[in-house]
Amino acid sequence: MRDQLVIHTHKVKFDTAPELYGLFFEDINRAADGGLYPEMIRNRAFEDSLDPEGCTVDENRKIFVNPYGWPGAFNHGEGMDEWAAAVEETEIPGWYVRNASWRLLTSATLNSNRKAALEVTFAPGGMLYNIGYCGVPVKKGEAYQFYFWGKAQTAATLRVSLASEEGVCLGSAELSLEPGDAYQRYDCALTALQTDYRGRLVLESDRELTLVLGFTSLMPAKTFCGHGLREDLALALKNTHAQFIRFPGGCVVEGINEQNALRFSRTIGPVWERPGAQLMWHYRTTNGLGFHEYLQLCEDLGMEAMYVANCGMSCQARHGCGFSEEVTREYLEEARHALEYALGGEDTPYGSLRAKYGHREPFRLKYMEIGNENFGPEYDARYQLFYETLKKEYPQVLFISNSHTERQGLPTEYADEHYYDAPEFFLENTDLFDDYDRKGPKIFVGEYAVNGGNTIASMECALAEAAFLLGIENNQDIVKLTAYAPLFQNSDYTAWKPNLIVFNNHQVYGIPSYHAISLLGKYRGDQVVELEHSGSTKPPVYRGLPGLLCEKEGLLFRNVRVNGTAAEVSRCIYGTVREENGVYRMTDGGEPHRCTGKSREWNDAFETFLANRGFQEKPVYWAVFGQEELEEYTFEVEIKAEPDNSITLSIWNHHPETDAGCNEPRDVQWNLRSVRNQVWRIEDGVGATRTPRFFDKPLAKEETATIPVRYGEYNQFKIVCDHFGYSCYINGELVQERKHVLHPLVHASASQERERVYLKLVNTDEEAHSVQIHVDCAVEERGIAEVLAAALESTNSFEEPQCVSAREMEITAGEEFTYLAPAHSVNVLVLRKK
Repeated sequence: MRDQLVIHTHKVKFDTAPELYGLFFEDINRAADGGLYPEMIRNRAFEDSLDPEGCTVDENRKIFVNPYGWPGAFNHGEGMDEWAAAVEETEIPGWYVRNASWRLLTSATLNSNRKAALEVTFAPGGMLYNIGYCGVPVKKGEAYQFYFWGKAQTAATLRVSLASEEGVCLGSAELSLEPGDAYQRYDCALTALQTDYRGRLVLESDRELTLVLGFTSLMPAKTFCGHGLREDLALALKNTHAQFIRFPGGCVVEGINEQNALRFSRTIGPVWERPGAQLMWHYRTTNGLGFHEYLQLCEDLGMEAMYVANCGMSCQARHGCGFSEEVTREYLEEARHALEYALGGEDTPYGSLRAKYGHREPFRLKYMEIGNENFGPEYDARYQLFYETLKKEYPQVLFISNSHTERQGLPTEYADEHYYDAPEFFLENTDLFDDYDRKGPKIFVGEYAVNGGNTIASMECALAEAAFLLGIENNQDIVKLTAYAPLFQNSDYTAWKPNLIVFNNHQVYGIPSYHAISLLGKYRGDQVVELEHSGSTKPPVYRGLPGLLCEKEGLLFRNVRVNGTAAEVSRCIYGTVREENGVYRMTDGGEPHRCTGKSREWNDAFETFLANRGFQEKPVYWAVFGQEELEEYTFEVEIKAEPDNSITLSIWNHHPETDAGCNEPRDVQWNLRSVRNQVWRIEDGVGATRTPRFFDKPLAKEETATIPVRYGEYNQFKIVCDHFGYSCYINGELVQERKHVLHPLVHASASQERERVYLKLVNTDEEAHSVQIHVDCAVEERGIAEVLAAALESTNSFEEPQCVSAREMEITAGEEFTYLAPAHSVNVLVLRKK
């Protein structure tokens, strides 16, 4: 197979967007504490088992429920059910005692922001120990810094040690405690004598001792650039060649309620003085990775900073709403203070605070996003308030809207669009931005990932995303910023799949998408040039069952056939079907949808939440036919059409096997949100064809036509499905056709800088493609190709972290040459100009 490409370096389309490739950090999957922020003690502030602020907890302490009815996993502070099952039960998450007693205190704590302290009474030889995040990982010869704030009733010597699960000492130190009623800070350094990734931190007393602990911390002495972050994870970020970091979220910005929504003021200052917060990802954070640390990380990585500020709203995806006007203005002040902290001089209140905490010169903060995934009139009003206030004070900052607020007549510099979907969506929408209004706002694709129908983080996902990104590269005059989401996954605390970088307490690897994005971000050029491309195309491949749907009870149908053979109802998705003398009636009944996969308490609470949000009780009746999911078939059925009841014939009904929502119970049955299909809807004599995409959002616009349906009598409906689309018939007459958009097998983009030309190719086909390339300028006869190629199902792992990774090789180049793009590959060709 041969594609032809002509690169016109003398026909510059526009400059490349210098910050097109970026990163998005959110504290999900325990990405912060125990992750990028390498705190080794879990529950270091003893607050994990406290009821989340503003929420109710069930009698078994399995779940919490926020004021809007959304339930999260709790398990007495251990988090998700799987996490709790993996550890020995304990009253204080992460902590255990032997030959000692304890109690949790909620008064006389370290300071007004600390909600708990731990009082431990040691018998002689007693111990208190912490198991960290699936172990306290230590490496032979490396140093670790431990401190705690505490108060003792009597003078005593406290032995602090690193130990194995079996109790073998891996390094120790002794602290002399002084008696007193005030908290004192105690510090010591520990050096590991052996390597052990399942270790623990142990505090022991050889005499009877009562000690109150207000806050604890154990951190590696060696961190990235000496600024307190985990070195291997920070290097993984650096190696992406990203140019900005969006932080700190994500849904954590909005919070599960107002009490836990993110405020700038809670993320600066000494870590033991920062209030913690319950996250919707089922654990509590101590905010050790705060605003200052984010900005320092951006500086250390040479990346621009993008701060997401809460705009006075909680998470609308979890049925949240806007806060009061008074509270909203408090969040506006928080945003103002954050900007002053980052950008203000030492002579400003918050600039001086930044200097006090170790950074005299202002940080770089180029972007601020107003809210996260907020929308609607409540958001529009808050966006306008924030934008007009902040832009006046900080005109140099670029502000980003969560939606297309320009359509409401509001000033909009950037609009944030998020895309989570199946591989087909990304492959079929590489031209998504071709027709965007160039007079409108710039686009920030702030979150994207293949997570519908495939969550195993395979090469298939990477290919689809890379093809989509080349479409974006060809539209860099309008799309200026992109970021894959989410970024980090602690494999022992997974709440969302997939994630760009996977780690445990001592290892890290990037998924295939990480390597694809890093490869595309490595070679950017200064100018996008015109590219003529001709080559093979193919239609998308769909597979699924035929179905019938109506909105009112009582629809009658008969003689259902698939490929000429009678077909029976195989599944009633909503309602039920009753048969009498060969005539079928869609009516009420059937089994209610049940959520599964988590504890009984969580499943039940989530069902209630979905029902209250309208996800469960849809006023529809829906059945599918047959057992075998086919790609090409003819679906026929006789339906008695009634003018007051719409008819929808659905084809290629498919329920993807996905655990992207592993952070919540799942409705494993088919429903309107989980089934991917295409439909032909007939209402009031008008037929409409459309192609829904995953999450019930349309891929393409409806195509409508007036059709000769005979109401009050049976009509024969027929849909002929093939790879290129489908044809719709009524009573033997062809009335509508829907053609699939063909997508190229090889996707391409070209850019240049003074000395080089970059050609990027994504071959999505199962066969290698020979690409004939012509360049309109003189180039050297030897070039370089960096190639990421693997079978669709290939993945990376801790055992094989580089299974899917890029390889560099020399190629024969010149003004005209042929390049063989391997099957299922992402390629960057580097051509040096003469």
